[in-house]
Amino acid sequence: MAYKLKTYYKKEDLPPLEDVNFFHYASSFDLYEKMPGYRPLMIVAFDEDKPVACMFALIKRLHRFLFGPLFKKCYVSQKPSFFSNDIPQGEIFHQLVKTLLHEVRYKVFFIQFRNLDDPIFGYKAFRDHGFYSIKWISIKNSLQRKRKIWNQLSSSRKNQVNKAKRKGVTVEELSSERKLPEVYRCIKKERGYRIFRYFPSYQYLVNFYRYYVRQNKGKIFVTKYDQKIIGGIILGFEKNIVYCLYYWGKKKEYKKLYPSIYSIWWALQFAENEGYLYFDFMDAGRIHEKKGKPLFLLQFGGKQRATRRWNRFASSLINFIANWIYD
Repeated sequence: MAYKLKTYYKKEDLPPLEDVNFFHYASSFDLYEKMPGYRPLMIVAFDEDKPVACMFALIKRLHRFLFGPLFKKCYVSQKPSFFSNDIPQGEIFHQLVKTLLHEVRYKVFFIQFRNLDDPIFGYKAFRDHGFYSIKWISIKNSLQRKRKIWNQLSSSRKNQVNKAKRKGVTVEELSSERKLPEVYRCIKKERGYRIFRYFPSYQYLVNFYRYYVRQNKGKIFVTKYDQKIIGGIILGFEKNIVYCLYYWGKKKEYKKLYPSIYSIWWALQFAENEGYLYFDFMDAGRIHEKKGKPLFLLQFGGKQRATRRWNRFASSLINFIANWIYD
């Protein structure tokens, strides 16, 4: 069956769309509103005049002062939203990928699909369009087990949480925009100049609070000690899943209070108490990594799963070399 696909660059031009996948909500446009260096787009597939699928993509400028396609990349998080189980998802995804490549071919240097969870999804579409894969792992906690979250923690994690409790560490839900500047200063100071812990601009926090927190699509929790914010976590909601979008903690100043660990534990308890089925940390690192972030997150009781990141360079020559190296 031939589906009609159309690309949108403004939320107000979109047809009515159901919220199915967190990373492909129509409100994703709101999240990047007024943020310099970001250009969102949405590809919608129609069966006649009825939307059957949509895919949100983000074009991002990699350097503040450098412009042009060489300094831009496009990425898509998780598989698209499909509005019915009775449609050929593989066929539609194939057309979505083809349309995306045509749309961004002369606008970016690099295209990436990440957080796909299922390593098999879209395999044919990616191969047909010249993508190469890098093996990755995702980490997800099941909240349906008979064992409660507390009992799934490693002994060291339990000790760290208990120490933080005894010393007076608390967690509060952010309920006002007035605290956002302090939250952003805390995040910025924690990550410093480490590129791999990159966090968007302050406007991202404002947009997330206005279009996600206020609409119950997400929450921001802040971890406090002596009335000071020392850490926190940002969560996104999708039906029965909670996504951990970002967590942070002042490790240098408050190392013995374990702000990151306490924030994650609190969020896991919140998800369990609210009746969610899964807590998803998403991509955690390369598949053979036995230290760093994967090891840190696995001590909260989650399970790792093999997945892939699919990449493609806009340049045919560079992409050919990359495929030769990785495959």
